[in-house]
This record gives sequence, structure tokens and C-alpha cells, in this order.
Amino acid sequence: MKAAPFARTIGVAGLALAALAVSAQSRPPTTEQLGKDPGALRQEAERQRAQERAQQQQGSQQQADQQWNDTLRQQQSRAANDAAQGEAVRRSWAQRPPLAPEQNPLLGRWESLGPGQRGNAAGLPPELAKMAAELIGGVTSGLCDSMLGRGPVEFRPAGVFAIGRDGRERAMYRAEYRGGSSRVVVLPQGGTTFTHMIIDFDRKDRATVAAVGCRLARVGGGEAGAAMVKSSLSMDPGAGPALQWNLLGTSVANGGMDLYVARSTIRRSGASVHMTDLWDFKTPHQFERRTFLSARYEYEYDCARSRRRMVSTTGFSGHMGQGTVVGSDAVAGPWEPVASSGVFHDYWKVACAR
Repeated sequence: MKAAPFARTIGVAGLALAALAVSAQSRPPTTEQLGKDPGALRQEAERQRAQERAQQQQGSQQQADQQWNDTLRQQQSRAANDAAQGEAVRRSWAQRPPLAPEQNPLLGRWESLGPGQRGNAAGLPPELAKMAAELIGGVTSGLCDSMLGRGPVEFRPAGVFAIGRDGRERAMYRAEYRGGSSRVVVLPQGGTTFTHMIIDFDRKDRATVAAVGCRLARVGGGEAGAAMVKSSLSMDPGAGPALQWNLLGTSVANGGMDLYVARSTIRRSGASVHMTDLWDFKTPHQFERRTFLSARYEYEYDCARSRRRMVSTTGFSGHMGQGTVVGSDAVAGPWEPVASSGVFHDYWKVACAR
């Protein structure tokens, strides 16, 4: 009677030992784990987790790089399309009638304020969107600088001039104008990286370059702005017959011509003086198969060093700066010495007289 419980006990113990043996056989220790303490095992597990995280980060970075490259390719494709569209837009506007100076609301002096705020690129993570916005902002700022420079800029009938803080002028590029009223299109005549510039007026003294976002504010505004426009018209060589001309002399050069000076255009800044003169020819002259009978010139004179340089010139189909504009150039030329006698010495004496 007492043997049965013992037998059952032995049977249960045998089953327990068998279960432990099976359990031990199902999780045999690796040779690397044999002899290692628990701390070493934890370090190995941590290294494995770190490796997995690094692989995940590498995959995320590759995905981000692919997104960035796709964005750049899209931007390059758009830039190529924009260049082709720009040429087409320029040709379309160039076929329209020129904008008369007295009807051009853009003429005068403006302050170039740079580009306005632009939104972040859609569909990109915040970090990439910020980088793309900075890239686009840098490109836009460069376009604004190329079109308008920084600081004061003056639009004249024959071209665009940058005005330094010291009052000195620098011819940026020759230009023609189209449109009118609330939209004026500037067509640069060579020497620029852009094909055209469409300027929309928010009001008379505020304007924005379409598509690019460059902002302009008229210097002075109101009556001061209107006075600046009149000043620009009177001073610019392509402005029309509004100037009062004084006969300086005559010359047999170029088939004979009368030489005039507009004393009202004299502008002094230290030893530098700007003045406009006119040559009225006795016989017709040709420019690119077009006939002109008079030419206006704006010169800068260095009264301290007796030298001069041409700032701009415009040829007219009629006498005394009248008729249509045959050609113009608003790129400043090199400095040339003024001789001790002759026509240019006479002009220099008028400009530099005190």
C-alpha cells in the first residue's frame, strides 16, 4: 500500500526531469555565449540595436537625398522651360509699339527693396522645405540684383541706371519699354542675364516685378516722385525735345553739324559733372540701315583731371532730337582725356565752369 505513492512520486520526478532536459535541449547556449557574463551579453545586444538604428537612418537619408535630387531636377527642368518661355514673351512684347516717355509711369528714381516673402516648398519635410526655400530665395535675390541692383535705381527712356549712396551713377543696361498704365515691360538691349522684366504697379509709388517678386518703392512718392519723373525726362538723352538748347558752335566734321548744349542738365557731385549735348547734322547719317539727323549725348566730366566719358547716346530721325528713336546706348564708355582746344574742350569748359 505504501509503495504506490512512492512509485507515483518517482514517476512525477522522472517526468519533471525529462521536461527540464527537453527545455534545456530547446535553448542550447551558443559557443560565443559560453563563458560570457551578463554585462557582456547586454553590450552585444546594444551594439546590435545600434547597428539596426544606423541602417534605418541610412535608409531614411537615402530617401531624403532622392527627394532632394528629384526637387533639383524639377527646378532645372522648370528653369529650362522658363528660359524658352522668357524668349517667347520677349518676342511678343517687342512686336508691340514702344511706350512713349511721357506715358511711362516707371520713369524716375525708385528704391529696390529686394524680393518679398515666399512660402515653403509643398510636399517636402520641414528641413528640406527650409533648404529649398533658402535655395530659391538666393536665386530670387540674385535675379532682383541682376535686374535692379540694390538701393536706388533710375529708369530713363534709354536705359536703367544704378545710383550710389554718394550720388554717383552707373549705367546698368540699355532698355526699351512696352505696355503702360498699371503694367510696364522692360526689354533690356543686350548685356543682361534676363530676357524681360514685367513690372506691375500696386499704386503709383509701389511696384512689383511679376513672377520674381522684386519690390520697388518710388523715391519721394507723391509730388516728389512726379518731380523725379520730370527730372528723368529732362536729363535723359532719349527723352524727347523738352530741353532748352544753346548753340555752342559749328563743325565741318561728319558732313557739317551744329553743336548744342543743355545747361539745365548740368549736375555736379564734387569734381564730377554730368551734362547733355546735341549734334544736329547737316546731312543724313546711317545706323543699321536707319537714317538719323541728330544725336544726343550725356557725358560725365572729371573737372579735376580734365577727362570725360560717354554715359549714353540716342540717335533721332529728325533734327534737334525730334522724330523717332533710331538707336540708343546706355553703357558707360572709357575715360578719355580732354584736349586743350577743340569741341570737347569747349564742352568741358561749360560743364566745369563755376
